[in-house]
Amino acid sequence: MAYHALILRNPARAEATVHEFGKLGITSWCAQLIETIWPRDREALDRMASRLVGGQYSWLVLTSVSTVQVLGQLLAGRPLPPQLRIVSVGEKTSQAIAATLGRRADVQPQLQSAAGMLQQWHPEPGARICYPHGDLASPALADGLARQPVTVDEVIAYQNVNAPASGTVLDGSTAKGALNILPPGAIGGKLVEMDVVVFPAPSVARRFTQLAGDRLPPSVHTIAIGAPTAKAMAEAGLPVHAIAAEPTPQGLARAAKDLLQLDGIAAAEETK
Repeated sequence: MAYHALILRNPARAEATVHEFGKLGITSWCAQLIETIWPRDREALDRMASRLVGGQYSWLVLTSVSTVQVLGQLLAGRPLPPQLRIVSVGEKTSQAIAATLGRRADVQPQLQSAAGMLQQWHPEPGARICYPHGDLASPALADGLARQPVTVDEVIAYQNVNAPASGTVLDGSTAKGALNILPPGAIGGKLVEMDVVVFPAPSVARRFTQLAGDRLPPSVHTIAIGAPTAKAMAEAGLPVHAIAAEPTPQGLARAAKDLLQLDGIAAAEETK
């Protein structure tokens, strides 16, 4: 038996997951339902970048790879002050911080979510915190910080829109290898062939139901990247069969392996 997966994200960012799934004998298809674009008005972002470089903040909070990409372009090579401390939501964001900003995260929670950040990160009283984020970010982190004796400057770093986007796309990278790519409107007709569908974000779950509805074929297993995405899936009427223990290609592969009870390519070949 051959296995197939639908990964609902930018093919360039899904490529590593496609590779990990391939090790399990799973053929993947990629469909990007949501794109990130620059805000129409960048003045607030430019002011934030100037304050960052000028040393006006104690902490910089980064909760997504997209926000790191925005900062990298805004800073344009200008270094962050050495005294500035950075808190990162998780491993992928920390990797982007190192690659794009040349810094290491000072705090990265074990539980890679807003709740995990609030549990393990305790900014000192009076700290001034810079918190750029997407327009659809959960208010959980901001609400938690609002209960502490700190000052938080929030700014919208990017917007999430339905793909294909009409604005200026933040991440224009393309996949290095040859991938199976579906346009958003074609996913509904392809679902019957799928064994696994990967949902990377709450906005993707909501857009998915607009395009394909909330009734999945009985053979389809779903994987959510993180608890917020799982919650959005449930609210949209979608089943949640697994939440990846780690929001990484390896974590997604382990979730798919458990759902399909696979042991790798050899096991998949034996079932054909």
